[in-house]
Amino acid sequence: MDLNYIDFMDLHNHTIWSDGTHSPEKIIENAIEHKLTAVGISDHFQTDKCASVSIQNLNNYIKDLERLKYKYRDKIQVYSGIEICMHKDLCDLNNLPYDHFNKLDYVLLEYIDCFKKSIKLNEIEQYTKNLKCSIGLAHTDLLHFYKNYGLNFLINKLKRNNLFWELNVNEGYEYFDEIVSSIDSWKTKRLFKHLKKNDIKISVGSDTHCLDSYNIEKLKIANMLCKHKSIKILKYDFSISRALKLNNSITSHYGI
Repeated sequence: MDLNYIDFMDLHNHTIWSDGTHSPEKIIENAIEHKLTAVGISDHFQTDKCASVSIQNLNNYIKDLERLKYKYRDKIQVYSGIEICMHKDLCDLNNLPYDHFNKLDYVLLEYIDCFKKSIKLNEIEQYTKNLKCSIGLAHTDLLHFYKNYGLNFLINKLKRNNLFWELNVNEGYEYFDEIVSSIDSWKTKRLFKHLKKNDIKISVGSDTHCLDSYNIEKLKIANMLCKHKSIKILKYDFSISRALKLNNSITSHYGI
């Protein structure tokens, strides 16, 4: 999966395979309706925190996504993914089925350095070394990591482990709004500059569990950011709610 060639994406969606409300087909049809060029299904892998895809069901999950890739091949690019909980008490991280994961297009790693029992950023290579598919950090606040680890350490870890970073627009996470509101600050500009310089890719995800709260406006802005397009029209002191009201003029300028 090459994020450079995806024009308009949403690569973080949950379905009835885990804790989502809708079928994968419904998620894909919604993406087509909103004129996305790529959609990813990334249900939770076996975890105690929520309904999830068990090891026993993983092969059926993969087969279902492959079927849907073929079914919708002329309408939209469908990517197969899964989200792994990197909390030692919530997922059996010592017995991950890497052979199955490597049949997917990508995996998302969540809760890195988030809780006391989370895998730390400096421990991540123990898991990424066994993965051959694309690997992303789900809903991770890189500005916080920047503060805690320093930019050089952060960039080196991302690059060494071939990780992409997800811009997650779900309301449950505040860092996307913080990125938008601070886009003209030296720290945020420096982060994006070094991500681009080191060819560290950025994905976009809605983290959808129910389509009732699907926010296409935030997705459009995030897709601009992931391509390092200017959103200066938003201004650093705009709230995200005001920014979204300006979205039509922003996105039409870039043809999204």
